[in-house]
Amino acid sequence: MYKVMIVDDMEIMRRDMKRMKLWGENSGFVVAAEAGDGLEALRNLEASPVDLVITDIRMPGMDGIELLHRISEKKLCPFTVLLSDYTQYDYARQGFLYGAFDYIGKPVEEDELAGLLERIRQKLDEKRWEEQRLEALQGIAEEAILAAADTEQVILLMKSGDPHAAVFASDLIDTICTPFQYDRTKTLLLLKNATHEIISEILKIHEWMESFLDVEALKLADYAGCQDPAEMKELALGVLEEPIAIASRFLGGCGSDIVKQACDYVLRHIDEEISVKILSEKLFLSKSYLSEVFKQEFGIALLEYINMVKMERAKRLLQEGKLKNYEIAERLGFKDNEYFSRLFRKHMGSLPKDFRHDGVRI
Repeated sequence: MYKVMIVDDMEIMRRDMKRMKLWGENSGFVVAAEAGDGLEALRNLEASPVDLVITDIRMPGMDGIELLHRISEKKLCPFTVLLSDYTQYDYARQGFLYGAFDYIGKPVEEDELAGLLERIRQKLDEKRWEEQRLEALQGIAEEAILAAADTEQVILLMKSGDPHAAVFASDLIDTICTPFQYDRTKTLLLLKNATHEIISEILKIHEWMESFLDVEALKLADYAGCQDPAEMKELALGVLEEPIAIASRFLGGCGSDIVKQACDYVLRHIDEEISVKILSEKLFLSKSYLSEVFKQEFGIALLEYINMVKMERAKRLLQEGKLKNYEIAERLGFKDNEYFSRLFRKHMGSLPKDFRHDGVRI
C-alpha cells in the first residue's frame, strides 16, 4: 500500500476525506498521516515519509504553496496534490512550479479523487519497478566486480606503476562484457562500476594523480552512447588507459624505499619549487648518493624525472586553460619563463603557446 498524508486546517475536511470508501485495496492507498498546517506536515514527513501529500492551499502559518516548496527543496515526498477552491486556481498554479502533480477542487468528489489516485499509483508502480530493477542490477554488478580478481590486480599493479596493469585491465573488461554481451543495460552498469572503482581506489592511494588527470571527464564517460560491446570495451579501456600510463611513467622505476620516497615527494609537491638539493635535504641524503641510486633504478637522472613530471603537470594546467603561460611557469617553481618554454618544448614537442592553441590532449 502507498501512504498518503492529508493536510488541511479544517478537521472536518480531513475527516470527510478519510471516510471515503476508496482507500485500501480499492485504490492501493491508505491515509497514513494528517496535519493541520504546513509546519506540522513537514515535521511529520521528516519523521515518517509518505508517497503522496494532498494539501490545502489556504492555511494559517505555512500555507500549501510554501509546503510544496519545502517538500520539493528537501525531496521529502515524490508526489503532491493541491486541494482548494476552484476560484484560487491562479494562486494554485504557483504550486506547479514546485512539482505539484495535479490540482483538485473542494468539495472533493470521490470519483474524481479515485481517478487521480489511479494515475499517481501507475507512476509510483513504475518508479518502484525501476528502483527494484536497478537494485537487482546493482547487486549483480557488485557480485561480478567483487568476483573478478582482475579488479584488485589492476589496482595493485597501478599502485606500483607496473605497465602490466593495462593487460589486466583488458582482461577485466573482457570478463565483464563476455557474460552480458546480449544484455546492454547490465554491461553498461558493470563497466561503469568497474572503471569508477579502479579510478576511485587509485586516487585514494595516489591523491597526486588528480594533478595530471581530468578526473571528472573520466568518471562521466558516456557508456550509454556505445552501440555494441566492442565500443563499450574500447571506451572502458580508454578511461583506464590514461591513469595506467601516468602510474607507469611516474612510478615504473621505483624499487627501493629511497626512490619511492623521492618520487612520492616530487609528485605530491609538484606545484612547488623542487630541485635535487631540496629533495636530498628532505630525505636526509647527500645529493650525489640520491642521484646515483635514482639513476640506477629509474634509468634517468633525478633532475630529468623532476622536469618530466613538471612538464606533465604543465600540460594539464594548459588543458584546463585557467592560467597564463607565465603563471604556470611561476606556479611550478620556474623563475625564468623562457627556460620553462624551452623545457616544455623539449618534453612535449611544442611551445606552451602552441600546445594551448592546438588543443593537444593526452
